[in-house]
Amino acid sequence: MQQKPATALVNVDNGNSIAMREQLMREINSLESKLKQLKLLDDGVDYSLEQTYREMIHSRREMLITMPGTTLF
Repeated sequence: MQQKPATALVNVDNGNSIAMREQLMREINSLESKLKQLKLLDDGVDYSLEQTYREMIHSRREMLITMPGTTLF
């Protein structure tokens, strides 16, 4: 069963949605940078931290995709 898209919501504050989308994009960019830095470290790789970054990026992308007014990137 498919979930209804978030655009089905009523009385959505577009100004707040824009600010939230921008915040999510900043967080995604920051987490992706940290993940790249982690991979470049020569000391042993922390796989649990790497997985945590991946999950955080994924969850923010999912939130971003389901927000009203957001197109897929």
